[in-house]
Amino acid sequence: MDRGNTKKPLDPRLTRNYGNHSSLEQKEVYRTWAETYNQDLIDEFGYVAPEEAVRRLTKILPDRNSLILDVGCGTGLVGRLLKNEGYETIDGIDLSPEMLEKAQALGVYRSLSEEDFSVNPELSRVYRAVICVGVFSHKPDQPDLVGKLLSCLLPGGLMVATVNGKGWHEIDWETLLEESRDKYGFTIDSLTDIPYLVHQEIDGKLLVFSPSSERASSGTS
Repeated sequence: MDRGNTKKPLDPRLTRNYGNHSSLEQKEVYRTWAETYNQDLIDEFGYVAPEEAVRRLTKILPDRNSLILDVGCGTGLVGRLLKNEGYETIDGIDLSPEMLEKAQALGVYRSLSEEDFSVNPELSRVYRAVICVGVFSHKPDQPDLVGKLLSCLLPGGLMVATVNGKGWHEIDWETLLEESRDKYGFTIDSLTDIPYLVHQEIDGKLLVFSPSSERASSGTS
């Protein structure tokens, strides 16, 4: 059952980030949320998207020596799961310095850096995989970011990403993603429904992307 359009009243801690907010507005949200973020998301809201995404990645990326970029790494929920699955080399980027501080304390990342996704991310083409969990939601420019992030992948690389189900419906992600695919020439390898914030009755989408072979081999962005 697709519950992206749930009618259940949502917790204001979630809805304050459901909109086309500026980077400064988002940074302020996470500045004040970093201390209780894990407890709120996991215990209260039933946030299972990280487990779903990492489970999918383990099936399509068996080489545990692969270099992985965790986009929107936050407090390190995904990085910790990847490390537990045996992946040894993980870099993380996030908008919030307070969230990055929490991720740093886990000791699972090779490197961590602050990055504003509203501008073109400056990323080296060195990664075998990108994983992006909990970032894509209600901002209309986010589907275009998919194409930009794929530019950091080596030939044969892939990207696993989740999309909040409410955002998927409310800004018509499907159409915007098609426009991004036409622009950047990537492939949507799979699209599946997943549980996302189960206590809030919000499902999500789990997608696997790969850059076009021509783009991956030429290094164009």
